[in-house]
Amino acid sequence: MTRQATGPSRRGFLMLGGAAAASAAIMGLAGIAAPGGEHYGALLNGEVPQVLSEKELAVLSVAAETLVGPIPGLPSIYETRTPARIDRELSLSRGTLLSDMKASLLYLEYSPLMGISLSRFSSMGAQEREAHLRALSRSEDPLERAIYNGVRFLVFFFYYTDPRTWAHLGYEGPQMPAKFFPAGNRIENLEALS
Repeated sequence: MTRQATGPSRRGFLMLGGAAAASAAIMGLAGIAAPGGEHYGALLNGEVPQVLSEKELAVLSVAAETLVGPIPGLPSIYETRTPARIDRELSLSRGTLLSDMKASLLYLEYSPLMGISLSRFSSMGAQEREAHLRALSRSEDPLERAIYNGVRFLVFFFYYTDPRTWAHLGYEGPQMPAKFFPAGNRIENLEALS
């Protein structure tokens, strides 16, 4: 009776494990040695993170700025406080959504180093960031597309829930008067927390 292999051989398993360990070490060193990490505070536009780290909020801010871009006649993502409102929402949800978002932002920051770029996402120029996001959106890897779509969804959702953007969408606003909800993520809530 012949014996059939049911998985990788011991040598294949060790080679795969070694490659994974080497990749993890390289990515860890890239996170330490790649130039540009000291600039995160300057990208926050005065916002103080609630549950995201300073690095994560900075990467989210740069991604939001790249995704929305300057739109004539509309406020910037900093004026709508889009990154801070996403951070506030994540502070209310915790669990899987928070851990997935943190992992997505970390991947977004370091994924350019896995390609031909020698820069982190937050250190890239605007055109490089646009090209990188476009590549993620068209990637054959479903995880990369999910990261792009998840970040994009949150950015656009929170940007376009600002009343100053509604006319651009042809939306006249809610038919009922707005009520202050202290646990919400509107700009008024962020100001009340400050």
